[in-house]
Amino acid sequence: MILRENAMNTVLLFDVGETILDATSQQDALMEVHRTTLARFGFKLSDEAYRQLDSVKISEFVPSPMHAITRHFAGPDVCLFDEITKRVRSHYAEIRSLGFRLYPGAAEILQQLAEEYTLALAGNAPANITGVLDDLGVLRWFRHREVSGSIGIKKPDERFFLTILDKAGFAPSEAIMIGDRLDNDIIPAKRLGIRTIWFRQGRYAALEPREPDEIPDGTVTRLEDLPSTISLIAESS
Repeated sequence: MILRENAMNTVLLFDVGETILDATSQQDALMEVHRTTLARFGFKLSDEAYRQLDSVKISEFVPSPMHAITRHFAGPDVCLFDEITKRVRSHYAEIRSLGFRLYPGAAEILQQLAEEYTLALAGNAPANITGVLDDLGVLRWFRHREVSGSIGIKKPDERFFLTILDKAGFAPSEAIMIGDRLDNDIIPAKRLGIRTIWFRQGRYAALEPREPDEIPDGTVTRLEDLPSTISLIAESS
């Protein structure tokens, strides 16, 4: 196979949840646990009302819609906020047990990209997510496997990207970040000079860039469009 010029000098940074892995079942379960936990503390919401509030918080570019919703009801009562959060977190193990699945075509696309580029994980995820990716047969395509749980820094902290790039041996100008969130993936990466592709789907698809500096270098709504979009961006450097 003939590689395009400079292809292997480009590292693709992949978000994990809602980019490689379809985490819809876990997210729906978490939202329901949060909603019912709020109800136990006297804050009753219908499923529709909760999801509307979730959408509002997402549109406000908050780091965590769940935490923002809790603060909305708990107000300045830090103890109440902490107790609600603690109750929700007590369900994390059962939520994770629901399992993950790859987006259709993800395995084939990752294999194709790994033949031309260096692939690196770049997700906010526990360290054991690599085991999930291994079980699903796609971890082997990633040369670099650091996530927030293994480096102790989470997006959108710019140190997250710099740490991963340093470990992988690439400069920001040699990287393309691929993720589903403008706020966590695209905006902080662009600030560092990393080129970006927004996988616009899921809960965060309704977001819009607030200024020109937040516009991604490319946008896809289907994974099958990713290779051609990456090629265009990589060749334009």
